[in-house]
Amino acid sequence: MKLIKKIILKMILRIRIIQTRSYLASGSDIEIDKSVRFGRWCFFTSKGGEIVIDENTFLNTQVILNADIGGKIHISNDCMIGPRTIFRTANHKIKDINSVKRGQGHAFANIFVERNVWIGANVTVLSGVTIGENSVIAAGAVVTKDIPKNCLAAGVPAIVKKCYD
Repeated sequence: MKLIKKIILKMILRIRIIQTRSYLASGSDIEIDKSVRFGRWCFFTSKGGEIVIDENTFLNTQVILNADIGGKIHISNDCMIGPRTIFRTANHKIKDINSVKRGQGHAFANIFVERNVWIGANVTVLSGVTIGENSVIAAGAVVTKDIPKNCLAAGVPAIVKKCYD
């Protein structure tokens, strides 16, 4: 019975992908709660990793979640993700600056977005980052390090500007 439910949920997700003109790469390992809403032209790919999005989360237009090389993107309950935000679990390794970059491999790590986080437009979230619950990431930020809970972070790279009790 559990397998049938999983198959039905995957079919519903595929219909939602088509309706929003979004893209789900074939072979991706993705679990999106049925209450999650996402805008048009979102891009989900996790052939080597995993994507999990929990209840009541909203992804705006053109959000990219990329866990292709490995790692996991986990977005918790009640989050809001602004338009054109990018999550990427992998980075290129640079062992020799004079060598061809694409031949030097990748390193990957998980990305966790805890409950009730608001991420503004045009944000980039890189591998190995946890964004603490109730936090806000300002538009245009590049998140390269963990953001504690109940904080506002902004900038390139993102730094904590204010924390709330």
